[in-house]
Order: sequence, then structure tokens, then C-alpha cells
Amino acid sequence: MGKQKYTKEQIDFVKNLVEKGSEVTPATVLMCKKFDIKYNESVGRSFRSIMQKTGVTNNVKIIEETDIFKEAQNKKHDKSKKRFIVSWAQSDTEVHKPFLKNIEVYAKEIDADILVIAGRYKNPNSLASSKALEHSEKNLKNTWDNSILPYLDANRHNLHKRLVVLSDVKIQPTTSVPTTGLNGITGLESCIIGHPRVQMKSLPVVETYPNKLLITTGAITVPNYTDTSVGKKGKFHHQMGFVIVELDGKNFHIRQVTADREGNFYDLIYCLKDGELCICKDGVPAIIFGDLHLHEENKIAVKTSFKMAEMLKPKKIFLHDLANGHSVSHHEQRDPFILLKREEDGSWRLQKELDNLEKWFSKYRQYDFISVQSNHNEFIDRWLRSEDWRKVKNKKLYLEFANVVAQGLAPKGIIAYYLKDKVGNLQSLALDESYNILGWELGIHAHVGVHGSKSSPTQLKNLPVKTVTGHSHVPNRIDGSLTVGTLTNLRLDYNKGASGWMASNVVIYPNGKAQHINIINGKFTTLV
Repeated sequence: MGKQKYTKEQIDFVKNLVEKGSEVTPATVLMCKKFDIKYNESVGRSFRSIMQKTGVTNNVKIIEETDIFKEAQNKKHDKSKKRFIVSWAQSDTEVHKPFLKNIEVYAKEIDADILVIAGRYKNPNSLASSKALEHSEKNLKNTWDNSILPYLDANRHNLHKRLVVLSDVKIQPTTSVPTTGLNGITGLESCIIGHPRVQMKSLPVVETYPNKLLITTGAITVPNYTDTSVGKKGKFHHQMGFVIVELDGKNFHIRQVTADREGNFYDLIYCLKDGELCICKDGVPAIIFGDLHLHEENKIAVKTSFKMAEMLKPKKIFLHDLANGHSVSHHEQRDPFILLKREEDGSWRLQKELDNLEKWFSKYRQYDFISVQSNHNEFIDRWLRSEDWRKVKNKKLYLEFANVVAQGLAPKGIIAYYLKDKVGNLQSLALDESYNILGWELGIHAHVGVHGSKSSPTQLKNLPVKTVTGHSHVPNRIDGSLTVGTLTNLRLDYNKGASGWMASNVVIYPNGKAQHINIINGKFTTLV
């Protein structure tokens, strides 16, 4: 049927429907019914080809057949480099030239190879349903700005044995969750995905396997979307940005960098502004540490986090799950073997846990801390409400704290009450107490969701404010909703099975942009 000759009347019938706004395939199906032809995919391909050749629709093969795209498909990354910058560009769209200039300056400074994933908006095989869009769609050239042609990439690259750039995978820029369906596409390797939305997901992996991240790039081209609901949402979430990769022997470090409207950006201590690189000496507004859980903290991750703080000089350090609450944990009351372990090592003593909290802060007097009210911080408060003092250990402290609560002296919880006069560089937040820095709401731990329900990433991303939260121990980013990882050991008694836990902090930069910085084997960068 693919070799069949079609009459002018049949071709004109399809052509007339397509020019009125129909897509080719439905128009071909109607033609087959009218002329008593059995429709199959071969017939569909024939009419799509006819419509393309006669100029009724864009030729879907135009982009694949251009020398530009063929060269991009054969793009090779520079294997002599240890650092890479990866962004995304939309065809027939203006490149943000100041942003590109800053990227080129930064790449030269850190000796990085630049890859710009070749993306496009519409499916060239479809015709715009709106007459208002028909002319502009027919005139699309499916080419990219000359300034990025040396970096244009449509190939797949294994930058590291555990990291692949999926430049050969095209995802519509209006897709709301571009990581969907890509969980298993590269096996154990983390994936960099070209897309104008900035998102990151840490996938669960079996113990002993390396962490796996799905991470999107942001764009190097300016927003260019249709005047539709989907297009407007795509424009709203469009983010100028790139992913930076640093190879570090058996490991690699990866970060998402986002730029302001002028194309300027921060990465670690570096600021790229107006084509010049400078060192940020005035510090950053805030670092949000991964959940701490003192007593079960990973000492290497904590030490590395303070190296990060020493380098970035934060005005504030936010702490989630400062306390672990193991001495009175309701999770352990029915496990006799954990209780036996607590008796043997003395960790059932609540006073000892409180003393350790106070002692921990004495090592870091140079920083100003904000403790976000968290579920583990609330363990003591829950213990007071639910237990009979005659049947518990720590009876004297129970009675002391019960009296404090009864008098209304601990509105922010017992942990906050106990540390208030003992730690001068700590401010504790109450549940639902807001703390906003440069448009980011930092006072939410995320153990409580909307209307008292269990929180979820979907709830957080739907809040009318950008957020950085904790609780899950899994670093995550959905546009303006970020979650830190954890500074605990990555395997505790209660996270059985596959896990996406990672040591990861979030930095808020002076331009109001936020960035995850992951800690891998005690390191987070090779740049400093």
C-alpha cells in the first residue's frame, strides 16, 4: 500500500483538512473512509510524506537532514577535560548572549568543555491547530543560533562510568516533569537531561550501589512558547541554567547552576557577572544543612559541611532535625533489643542527649544557627504527652519538663526551651513559623503537610512560595521546591531496602538563586 498512487482528489481532500487545522493522520483516516481505502500505518506515512513534500506541513526530516544537526549527532566530548558545562538550547530561538558569555568565561577559567543539547519546541510532524500560529510554524527553520553551534550536541556521552548525558533524548520543553519515564533508561548511571525546567531526583538504589540522580540542565536560550495554557506554564518555569560536572577519580561532583535575568550566576565562591569572574568574599545569605540527627550524624559529612560553610561564609545556617530524640523515641518502645542497646551504652539518658546538643554548638560559635521545628525535635514533647511518668526512665526530667509545658513556657518545644539560654548563637523556630530569605521560605521541615496531612513533594511544589525543606533525607528539586538530603549515616535502623538518601545541603546565593551541593566521600568539589 506504501507504493500506491493516490489521486489528486484524494490528496486535495487531505490537504484541505490539514490547512483548516487538522493533523495529517486524522485527515488521512477520513480520506480513507470517503474513498473506501483501508487505512494502515503505511498509508499514514505516505500522506505525511506527501504533505511534507508539498509544503503543507513542516518536513519532519528537515532538522535531521541538516548538516548542523548531523554534526551535533556526531558531537564528541573532550575526554582530556575533567570538567563539563551542559545546557540546553531551543531551535529558532535567541540565545541569551550575556549568559553565554559568562558561561564561556567560566569554562575557560575552570578548563571545562561546553555541551549545549539541541532541543526544539513543536513536533515538526504536526501542524498548529490555530490559524494564528500556522504561518510562524511553517517558517520555522529548525536551526540554532550561530553562537552555540561549536557546542551543539545531539549525541549521548558517558562523561564518567556512572554518569551519562542524554543529548539524544528529546523532551518537549513544556513537559512538567521531564524526568518521568527515565528511571531505568541508563541502568545504574546518573543522567543529565536537556530541559529548560530545573529539576533533580535521587532514585532509590540497593545498598552498596552508587547514588543515581536524574538532573535537568536549564536553558541557554530565552523563553519562546506559544500563547496557550501549556505554553504560559512552560514560560513561567523556564530557567536560565546549566549543569556543571567535575570528574574526581572514581567519583564525580554535579551541581545545577541557575542565572538571573541578566545572565549572571554564582557557583560556589565564584560569581560571573557581565562577562567577568570574581570571588564572592562577602559570603552567602544562607546554607541549609541536610537533616542532622545529632548522635546518628555522619561525622565526615558534618565536617565537610562546615568546610563548605568556612568557604561560603553563610550569614545563617539552617538546621533540620537538630536532635535525634533516641533517648525517648516512641519508635523504639516496642523493640526490646534496641532498648537493651540503649541501656548498655547509656543512650537512654535524656540529660546526656541534651548535654551533647549543647556541647556540639560550643564548637561552632562563629556561626548563627536557625533550628527549624522538626519531627525528631518534637520527640520529647510527644513523650511528655503520651507516656505515664511512673513507668518511664528519665522520671525527674519528665516531671521538670511536664511542669514547663503545663505553664506554657515552651511554645516552640522542649528542645528550643532547653537550649534558649544555653546556646547564644541559636534561634529556634516554632512549627509553622515563617523565615524568608530572598523569596525562599526556609521555616518548613515538611513533616506536616497542608491541613495537617502527611507532606509530599507535590504539596510543596504547589505552595505559592519557593521552599527549601528537609525531612525525607532525599535531595530533590521540582522547580522552586527544593529538599535537602541528610548528614546522618546513609543506613540507619529504619531505612530498610533501596534508598535514595544522600548527604546534600542547599545554598542560597546573593542573587536569590538556590543550589544543591552534594557531599561524596567527604568532598563536594575539585575547584577549591
